[in-house]
Amino acid sequence: MSLKHAILGFLSLQPMTGYDLKKAFDQSVRHFWPANQSQIYRTLAELDAEGLIDKEVVAREDRLDMKIYAISGAGREELRRWLAKPLPIQETREPLLIQVFFAGLLSDAELLPVLEHHIREIEEQLRMFSALYEASRARIASPVPERTIFLSLLTVEYALGSLSHALHWLKSAATRVRAGNYALTPVTELLGSNAITLKESA
Repeated sequence: MSLKHAILGFLSLQPMTGYDLKKAFDQSVRHFWPANQSQIYRTLAELDAEGLIDKEVVAREDRLDMKIYAISGAGREELRRWLAKPLPIQETREPLLIQVFFAGLLSDAELLPVLEHHIREIEEQLRMFSALYEASRARIASPVPERTIFLSLLTVEYALGSLSHALHWLKSAATRVRAGNYALTPVTELLGSNAITLKESA
């Protein structure tokens, strides 16, 4: 995913300042695409240079001039082109898995606090996203179209599912390490119902 397209997506909803965009990121897509203020302003400059957004400068006597950005016609076309294009699965980097991969260098007593720390972290994230999901579901009756809310909440469902899986894996790993059980799980058990789908598509 491109930060440019995320910004175009927000600007397709309404014109915004750079500050407004940072709030929009933090309140909606931070769980899968965080962005800091400097990244946003740098990308806005690139979009402006490419003609994908329009910029209005509002003079203010007591403060710095305010810049309001809106998506241009070319920007809207680019956003729609990108949205309709299937994207390749992205490679991910997970530092915890590197720790686990080489944890044979640690004793079980040294490894368990690492796993338990991540269990607590993910439990806290699950609480946060659960609250976000329930609060967002309450907006179904708002003027925002139901389909729009549905599609945005699918991303939170993804976060909840991913975190739930990670928590299950961590708790299972900690339990097995604590018991000294180093037997591996059969792949059919790991895949569950997806094992049939994969076998049929092979």
